Amino acid sequence: MTKLGAVLTLVALAASCSDGGVVGGRCRYEGCVEPGGAGAGGDAGGDAGDAGGDAGDAGDAPADQHSGNDAKHPDADAASSDAEGGSPDAGDSGCTPPYDQPSKCGDCATQCSGATPICAPLDGGFACVPACTPPLTYCAPACVDLDNDPEHCGACNNACPSGICQAGECVGASAGHIVLLCMSFEQNQQSSPGTALLGNAVFLPPGNPVRVLAYDEFSPNPVENKVKQAIGWAAAAKGRTYTLTAVGSSAAVPSQLDKQSFDVFLVYDQTSATAGTLASSGSAWNATLASFVQKGGVVVVASGGGGTGEMGALIQNAGLLSVSGQTNVTGQVLFNLAPWDAVGLNVLSPFLALNRTCSFTTSAQSGPGLTFVVSGAADAGAAAPVVVHRVP
Repeated sequence: MTKLGAVLTLVALAASCSDGGVVGGRCRYEGCVEPGGAGAGGDAGGDAGDAGGDAGDAGDAPADQHSGNDAKHPDADAASSDAEGGSPDAGDSGCTPPYDQPSKCGDCATQCSGATPICAPLDGGFACVPACTPPLTYCAPACVDLDNDPEHCGACNNACPSGICQAGECVGASAGHIVLLCMSFEQNQQSSPGTALLGNAVFLPPGNPVRVLAYDEFSPNPVENKVKQAIGWAAAAKGRTYTLTAVGSSAAVPSQLDKQSFDVFLVYDQTSATAGTLASSGSAWNATLASFVQKGGVVVVASGGGGTGEMGALIQNAGLLSVSGQTNVTGQVLFNLAPWDAVGLNVLSPFLALNRTCSFTTSAQSGPGLTFVVSGAADAGAAAPVVVHRVP
């Protein structure tokens, strides 16, 4: 083609489409005539031939729209801009703030692994960092100081109700309790006062589940099973739940019993203990039990007065109550002297003492912080107590 022919062709193209109508040899709006085409009313064959090209041009649409020259589709421009320039968090993945977890640290696209497995606060946001540097400890999703973090006090996820954590321990505690029952529970019924008394004692702590550590080193299985049955009945009646962990060695109690792990320390009637054994155990537990109760723990002891009579010595040496002996009161009439007390609540009075029920011989007197809940007489001072509730 001569130079003059090329110039004439360009002039023809400009005449056939105006204001940017032809891009890449294709018309961009209705009425434009493409080079060599038959116009808007061209033959069907030409239109069909152009269909593939038009489909290919669709991929270029966002670039054309972003140019700002296409005033016919402003909404499409905005949608395209949002899709291309928006946050990566706006997709269909369901990823939403906060971005404080290893699976989405700082944003949806960042996952912590390898040498930086932890997602921790950094420069006002979150970033993947190496494992926590002492004294910090990793408690998902961050590194925390267990000595003073009220949500992770002393251990991960141990939240302080008071909101105060000092030296790894929650400050502020509800009153602790000591409940002594001179009953073995080897004879018991679902509706018996003994079940109500034991249930009231075990479920003194608020919340569910109540975490019970139960000492069973010298307790016969039938006695344990009866006590567990009574607790189960009481739990169902109260709509409460509990967990029960057994500890079979007196030496393990001081290291295992702590308020962070347990709410109640339960001692079954230890009728198989040899002489002198439980007295030594009581002495070894004294400081541990005092600390447990001070922090809001509950100690429950069931004693039937049988075996070698060691349960009184355990109670005495553990600092739970001054006890010099136990007397069998099976078959006698007993009275609920404190129906207003948390342990005596909803307990019938009077009622008959079942097999292996006893009374405590003690120099202690009922008064503030020490209540004789059940006794063999309607007057608290007229008979030895069968059930004692202490709030030290």
